[in-house]
Amino acid sequence: MALQTLLEPLEINHMTLKNRIMFPPMTTGYEARDGSITEQSINFYKRVAEGGASYIVLGDVTPVHTISPTPKLVNDDQIPSFKALADALHEFDCKLGLQVFHPEYDTVAVAELFAKGDMAGARAKLHHDMQHYINEVTGERLQEILGHITALARRATQAGADAIEVHGDRLVGSLCSPLINQRTDEYGGSFENRTRFARAVVRAIREGSPDICIDYKLPIITENPQLGRGGLFIDEAVELAKLLEADGVDTFHVGQANHTGNLNDTIPPWARAPNASWRRTPAASRKPCPCRSPRWDAS
Repeated sequence: MALQTLLEPLEINHMTLKNRIMFPPMTTGYEARDGSITEQSINFYKRVAEGGASYIVLGDVTPVHTISPTPKLVNDDQIPSFKALADALHEFDCKLGLQVFHPEYDTVAVAELFAKGDMAGARAKLHHDMQHYINEVTGERLQEILGHITALARRATQAGADAIEVHGDRLVGSLCSPLINQRTDEYGGSFENRTRFARAVVRAIREGSPDICIDYKLPIITENPQLGRGGLFIDEAVELAKLLEADGVDTFHVGQANHTGNLNDTIPPWARAPNASWRRTPAASRKPCPCRSPRWDAS
């Protein structure tokens, strides 16, 4: 019965999937130096679509220039390469999602230092910002980032993408986190303030692309023992999920919160965790990702 359900079509508000097999967001390093999609990248994801996946999410797509070797959709010249990927997947009735991502460091300052050849300065600032950027970034800069996300959503639609997934970890999740966020302005303190940027990201996407499917990676800080810091504890996560649904989110991708400094916290070895150890967590969110495999299904 579980396999039969996995292969059944799925209707989402803005997207219809031929089955429930999802290829989740990851980075391959196959993109061009400027972040555009290359033939190697297209061939990789085309094989996944050919294998039967109905939904592929391209991980860590940035709306701004970064030094990170990830996909970037920051200008209109890149639209054709993303469209070539979308067209290739659509041949197999496979939908394309772009995971919008902004790292938790000052991308502008670091890029300028690298451009000047100041590698030591860039490395020092990168290390510093990984710990402090969340609390130092100005409200004005956050507004600029929202503008870049709106522009990415517009370009994603022109490229034929079917969905945009919010990378709710990293910058977004760290701002939400009661463990990382120490701000005292409108983005810090109360639950309403800490989640303000997350909700604004969803509205920014909907502004740029009114009819695209919005997926949201919702990071959960596990308790007893505590794992991860860049997210929300389950009670607050449930409340945020309800608000995000009202803001326009169509589906959620529930995951372990990151920013621990320990990869075992993010991706625990199976020998350490029982089968379906996360089963109750997406169920508590009341709107689990319908694309999750049976092992992680919350039903």
